[in-house]
Amino acid sequence: MKRNRLGKSKVATVLASAALLTAGLAHAAADDVASLYGPQPPANASYLRVLNASSQAMRVVLAGSETPQTLAPGAVTRFSVLTEGTPARVTVDGKALADAAGSANATAKATARAGDAVTVALRHDAKGWHATRIVGRYERVDGLKATLRAFNFAPGCSAKIGVDGNGPTVFAQVAAGAQDTRAINPVSAKLVGQCGAAASAALPLPALAAGDSYSLFVTGDAAKPVLSGARDALAWPPAAN
Repeated sequence: MKRNRLGKSKVATVLASAALLTAGLAHAAADDVASLYGPQPPANASYLRVLNASSQAMRVVLAGSETPQTLAPGAVTRFSVLTEGTPARVTVDGKALADAAGSANATAKATARAGDAVTVALRHDAKGWHATRIVGRYERVDGLKATLRAFNFAPGCSAKIGVDGNGPTVFAQVAAGAQDTRAINPVSAKLVGQCGAAASAALPLPALAAGDSYSLFVTGDAAKPVLSGARDALAWPPAAN
């Protein structure tokens, strides 16, 4: 009887140790996932960023998680994360832009749908700042390839983007005010944007790895297109006040 009780005690101890080990491994796996992906925005969030398509710097404030900043010509902000019900507002040099939010006036509470990714290009003329919006979906990228997103903000231009030096075409046709997306194998290349016979200066792609996402922006106009780009990044988690 004593041997039987002793055997049962050893079995119970082994099972308890196994349970603790399993729980520990599960906790470690959860920590690994958290460290890999980081804190994630709410599932019902939408996203907003600004591209400075002008020749002068500006002070920009986005609704959501991104901090106020001075944006140089050609630069783009990170995607600001908008929680449900947050108006998609953009303020430039202290003035709210109604056309940036897609509303009829600056006080209207225009909101993006959950999962929408709004890219706003800002231009400046004698009458002030003007905004053009392109709305897409914020989607997970292909983990085995790099993702390129093309945005055409050049009026009157059906944009083509290809590898410099008569290389392969990356985007055959992106209509003005539209966007396109494709997955590519990570490569080193220089890209050129074209509006008909007019071509931009070459833009070197940064070193992209599998899972990276990079946006290309065609600005200027049909006679003189400009091609710029930036890595896609989220302003998340929000900076502490």
